[in-house]
Amino acid sequence: MNRGIYPALSGALAHERRMQIFANNMANVTTAGFKQDQQAFKTIFPPHRGFVPVMGSTGVIQRAIARPLGTPERLFAAPDRVTTTFEPGRIRLTGNPLDLAIQGDGFFEVRTPQGIRYTRNGMFSLDGQRRLVTGLGYPVMGTSGEIKLPVGTIEIDAQGTIRVNNKPVATIKLVEFPSDAMPQKSEGGLFVADHGRPAKQSVIQVGYIEESNVNVIGEMVKLIQGMRGYESVHKLIQTLDKMAETAIQEVGRVA
Repeated sequence: MNRGIYPALSGALAHERRMQIFANNMANVTTAGFKQDQQAFKTIFPPHRGFVPVMGSTGVIQRAIARPLGTPERLFAAPDRVTTTFEPGRIRLTGNPLDLAIQGDGFFEVRTPQGIRYTRNGMFSLDGQRRLVTGLGYPVMGTSGEIKLPVGTIEIDAQGTIRVNNKPVATIKLVEFPSDAMPQKSEGGLFVADHGRPAKQSVIQVGYIEESNVNVIGEMVKLIQGMRGYESVHKLIQTLDKMAETAIQEVGRVA
């Protein structure tokens, strides 16, 4: 079999991985607070056999231990890491007094069974204990812990201060991260990070939610490009396989 098939196969797998990322972005285009992902790749150099002279008892012998100079004959593509784009999504009016959107780089802090997590999805509600919770039932954290609201008229200002019947009862905690230490995606559409600091440049818009930052048209174009790239690599593999088959048949005929 033609060994050139293996680099082509790695390219096909790379295109398949990219299309999985694009498809996941498309599937979450209506998910509030979702941040799109991008797949990065790296080049893998196969091991090469070079020759380094080594002195032996009978003279100079050759030992294959080094990489030769020049461009390698074959290169392989492999997934490297998935990066998240934290550009803000569109802000949509809902009119719900417990729907909150963040203007700025901050995140809401929530408590889960796995520990503290962060989110940009501000579609909150009150549970049976009148705690402010996410759609998955995780308590939203305030500057003094979980937020539990008494019965009454709820008002939230741009700084996150919650008033019930015009009496301050809690302040929503907003956290931000350095640009080189942004949180990583976790389960349930949440984010996880080791260190956060109180957000200073973020404010809250009440009655709004932040939509996904996925550009539908852009992701569709990427998906189509990925499919065409996959098809091209697949045709290359078929061509190489056909070349090997033809060579075997011709060699057998000559013999």
